[in-house]
Order: sequence, then structure tokens, then C-alpha cells
Amino acid sequence: MYPQGEKAETSWALTVLGYLAKLVLGILGFIVSVAWVAHIVIYLLINPPLHPFLNEVFIKLDDLWGLLGTAAFAFFCFYLLLAVIAGAMMLGLRLVFITIHPMKWGATLMNSFLFNVGLILLCSISVIQFCSTAFGYYAQATAAQEIFGHTLESLRGIKYLYKYNVFQIAFVVLAGLTFVYYAAFGWRRRKPSGKFQLSS
Repeated sequence: MYPQGEKAETSWALTVLGYLAKLVLGILGFIVSVAWVAHIVIYLLINPPLHPFLNEVFIKLDDLWGLLGTAAFAFFCFYLLLAVIAGAMMLGLRLVFITIHPMKWGATLMNSFLFNVGLILLCSISVIQFCSTAFGYYAQATAAQEIFGHTLESLRGIKYLYKYNVFQIAFVVLAGLTFVYYAAFGWRRRKPSGKFQLSS
């Protein structure tokens, strides 16, 4: 519906720009997601690794300009953290049929908000560990690699989870399930809200 009011042209231009930005960000997100899954399969799941893939890309970007590889590394890590945050916001803490501490637009209680912030903070440590493993060739001889790579992988209780790539396999399986979920149910439109909502 074409927006009405005093600044209809401005609202229409911003609406079109918003859709174009969503298209560009969606394509970029798809490319980065495919690169992540391909990197995990090529570098982590196959032993010995077929190719360093993104590790080599980061090293070559460092050769071009010192901060470029680090910026690309940070972009991939931040993208993974944003994906984790999006998943946490979508699911909340779901236990079979009920959701505990859901995040709802305009209706989130403070204790639910704080719980989800704590959940995201816990997930950020996992993202750091996952990135230090996934980009081990690029991050070699760093403190993160020493802490999250060598030290965690030799802990008595959980070393077999790292030995048999349980986390990487779970990542690829969950990425596939999420793709199937969005392909099947992602097209459903949510009820519009705000000034563009049609009266029923």
C-alpha cells in the first residue's frame, strides 16, 4: 500500500530503500553462510584438511594491507555471533511446547531481557572458541588459540567431543535444518504493525 500523509514520497523512498537493503544484506548473508559451511566441511570435517580456504583468504588479505585480513576475520566471527543472536531471539529458551523468557516486540519483561542477554553472553564464548578452531591456521600462536584450542581440547571429560568433531557436525546439521525450516515456513508473512497496518 502506498503510504499516505504529508511526506508520502519520503516514506515511499525509504520503504523502497529498506527493501533494497534487505535484498543486498540477504544476498551477502547467503554468501557468508555458504562460505562458513564450505569452510567447516573443507577445513574441519575432512582430516587432513583439503585446503585452508578462509584461513588462506585472511592471510592473503593481510599481505595486501595489514588490517584487511583481521577485518575479514572479525566480519566472519561477528556474522556468526549475529546468527546466534538471531536464533536466540527466534527461539528463546524453548522447552518442548512452551517457551521460557520469549523476546516479543514491545512486550518483553525485564527478567526475560536479562536472561536472554546472559544467554547471548554465554554463546559469545562459544563463538570465540568455534572461530579459534575454524580459523586455527590463521590464528596460530595467539592467546585465543592457546586457550580455546590446545587447553580445551585436552580436558579429560570433553576431549572426545573435539576429537570426533561433534560441534562442527552439529553446526552443519543445524545450518541445514534451519535452511529447510526457512525454505518451508519462512515465506509466511507476519502481521504488519505500525502506520502501514491495514485495519481489519
